[in-house]
Amino acid sequence: MQIAQGRNREVQKIRKYNRAAAVGKLMLKELNDWNEFLKADQDDLENLPRRFLKSAYNDVKKRLSTELDRFCKQNFLNMNVDILSNLYEEIKKYRGLEISLSDFEKKYAPIHPQILIGFPLHLTVSISLWGLQFKFPENELSKDIIEAMGLATNSQIELKKYEKLSHKELLQKREEITSFLRMKFFTIRMLILSCFNLLEAYLNGLAWDYIYKFGQEDLSNRQYKCLTDSTSVSIRDKLKKYPEIISKRTLWEENDGEIVGFIDIVKPYRDSLVHPSPFSAPEKFGGYDKLLLFYKIDFDTAFLTVDLLIKLINKIHFHINPDIKDIPKWIDSIIKKRNEISL
Repeated sequence: MQIAQGRNREVQKIRKYNRAAAVGKLMLKELNDWNEFLKADQDDLENLPRRFLKSAYNDVKKRLSTELDRFCKQNFLNMNVDILSNLYEEIKKYRGLEISLSDFEKKYAPIHPQILIGFPLHLTVSISLWGLQFKFPENELSKDIIEAMGLATNSQIELKKYEKLSHKELLQKREEITSFLRMKFFTIRMLILSCFNLLEAYLNGLAWDYIYKFGQEDLSNRQYKCLTDSTSVSIRDKLKKYPEIISKRTLWEENDGEIVGFIDIVKPYRDSLVHPSPFSAPEKFGGYDKLLLFYKIDFDTAFLTVDLLIKLINKIHFHINPDIKDIPKWIDSIIKKRNEISL
């Protein structure tokens, strides 16, 4: 009886450590397919010959336990084999896991602060065959902007090749020119929309991170409602109020150039794309002709939007984080791509 109980304890411990190790290998991108991951729960340990079971148990005690302990300390706070083994079950259900950082840390363990440097608190933890990854809207939208800039620029370069042709020659090449034009107009429209989407994601993320980290204690009811009402508060108010509420310091001067440029100059183009209509905008919003702006959008308009976006985010970032020298990688990648383009 005691032998059977001892054997059962050994089996349970080996399986628990194998499951935990599988999660670690998955996070480190050391598995090639899900069969490797599932093997940790499928080995027939109960029927292993005694000497093989004993060997596996000794390996757990001497090697695997040390490796897992090192893995936990390097990547998490208060993580252990039991928690990793439980995490295995969640990953197994869906062949991967996507969960908010806040829920992950409540349910499992905090991720080591060194690993999260440069990442926002509102990120999503993703675990798959691609390893442990962090997803957040600003990073995704920045990549949209980079791709759109590249495609728009390539289309503009191709179209310049036709500038010196006669109208008759242009007619003969109408089909290929149209293809480049369609790509150009598609990408510059997406560029403007993505810039506004990114700014909104950035501002909403700042507000959420602040509430998550500090709560409502230092906020008035009006400030709290402003930060948490992400749908009704206009992007103009978010731009003007969020940095001041979060930093407790004034950022913008009256009629600040960046805000005026973004809100008063390029936002009407964005609104004409989002709400295209033969009706003009109401007088209180400028009374502009929406269709006129819809058709007027060009390469320069789109890249002016990018330039203003970069200035706004840089200014807000360093205002809120005066002790941080580096800008977020996702906005830095946009800046580098923008600097490559000299059309």
